[in-house]
Amino acid sequence: MAESFLGGGLVFEELLPLAWVPGPLPQGLEAARLNADNHQLLGAESSLDEVRVSEALKDESPALVHELQRLEFKLNILLRLTADLAARSSELPPPQAARLGANGLEWTGAAAPAVASSGLVQIYINPALPQPLRIPCVVVGERMQNSERVAQLQFREVSEPVVDLLEKLIFRHHRRLVKGARANTPNHS
Repeated sequence: MAESFLGGGLVFEELLPLAWVPGPLPQGLEAARLNADNHQLLGAESSLDEVRVSEALKDESPALVHELQRLEFKLNILLRLTADLAARSSELPPPQAARLGANGLEWTGAAAPAVASSGLVQIYINPALPQPLRIPCVVVGERMQNSERVAQLQFREVSEPVVDLLEKLIFRHHRRLVKGARANTPNHS
């Protein structure tokens, strides 16, 4: 099957803790609740990466802006410590090779779900957030890569705002990889 089920843009390729909860696809209020939870989690994840000064504060004193940035930094540290404690008290699933797109996921390995099964894939997108994205999906195909099975999961019942935030997450990941590659490339001027 072509990779079009992942979405049309960039792909987030990483070892991620993944879990599979088989079952029927959620409908109605249950699907809406999952979308709301995923939207909130993706918003929280994006806020961990960015220290930004709001337009409302651009005319404030530099001392006030600095103090707000300092408080945000402290809150981020507290969040990371809390997440670390929560992760220690609850076992995360083992990291699996994954390729995440805005509309689907490729999951490599024996733990990947079987073709034609439906359920929720749980994706732990950031070690600072021990809560997973829980995305309804159907396993639409599989392929072999280096003698390993790769299951192809297509997302279902995912709202446009969640798809938009997934695309932004994937873009930020790609941007970090490019920035890291540039930082590791010797300058030949």
